[in-house]
Amino acid sequence: MLAGDLNRCIDFPCADVRHEANIRPEVPTRRDQIRVIMISAAPSADAADTADFDDPIVREETIDAFRAAGYDVRSIADIRRLGVYVTTAVKCPKLGFGLRSETIANCSRLLEAELEMFPNVRSILLMGNTAIKAINEIARRRSGEPAIPTGSAYTVKGHEYRFGDVSLFPSYPASGRNLSVEGDRQDVIAVDIRNAIVVATDAPSRSHRTGPSQQRRRSPELQPSEVRG
Repeated sequence: MLAGDLNRCIDFPCADVRHEANIRPEVPTRRDQIRVIMISAAPSADAADTADFDDPIVREETIDAFRAAGYDVRSIADIRRLGVYVTTAVKCPKLGFGLRSETIANCSRLLEAELEMFPNVRSILLMGNTAIKAINEIARRRSGEPAIPTGSAYTVKGHEYRFGDVSLFPSYPASGRNLSVEGDRQDVIAVDIRNAIVVATDAPSRSHRTGPSQQRRRSPELQPSEVRG
């Protein structure tokens, strides 16, 4: 099953993306086993024109991020076996450097329907500002308030927030180029991945907090562990 089979963008109103290269992530057959969702910004500019989520650049960067976090993964399939589903906030590659707020808002409706396909998700990794903005668009439609405070993006990185029963982990983009230069960001991403998986494992026994949790802020002692089915 593809996410786009349930929610298709019919009129393609956004002017800052490549409509012909829109992607539809493949949804796992056992959606009930997914406990964590990782949301990146958009497919890379070099993504092939395909109906499936088959972007080798995004795959490579995501796999590298999980390996840096201590998980022995070699493919997106290995990441899914950890109970993690990988997708993007915007489904078309960017034409330029950034994305308009209108584009993120439009595509957040597709993302919202996509997230609803996973009933047992307990944590969401937001890899960069686009993913953070998209989840805030969804939160505003549901409650009138953002799930993550607006303002300086740096101040929300490395914290845990709550969106209903789900923990949100705002992080940095898992970009291979940036990670090779900025070791601190790589460390933060690795810790966020580990925390999101650990939280998803023991979520039923945790209190439901709102706002940043200092306890979960950059906690390197949390070691990799598989998400239990």
